[in-house]
Amino acid sequence: MKRADICASDDHDTIDQLLAALQTLGGQLDGEDHALGVGLHRFRFPDGELSVFIDAWSVDVAGPAELVDRVLAILAGAD
Repeated sequence: MKRADICASDDHDTIDQLLAALQTLGGQLDGEDHALGVGLHRFRFPDGELSVFIDAWSVDVAGPAELVDRVLAILAGAD
C-alpha cells in the first residue's frame, strides 16, 4: 500500500488532471456521484482499488504501489 499527496483541495486544475488520469487507467468510481467532493472516494481498476481522499486542505491517493506510481507518472507528464 502506498499513499501520495496530490495537491491542495482548491487546486481544481490538478484535481481535473487526477480524474483524467484515473479514467485513462480504466478506473471506475464506486457509487453514483462523479463529482469529487470532500470525503473518501474509491476507484476500482482491473488490478486493484485506489482511494482518493479529499478534505478541506488536501487531496491524496492510496492503493497498490504500482497503481499509485502510474497515476503519479501520468500527472507528472500533464504539466
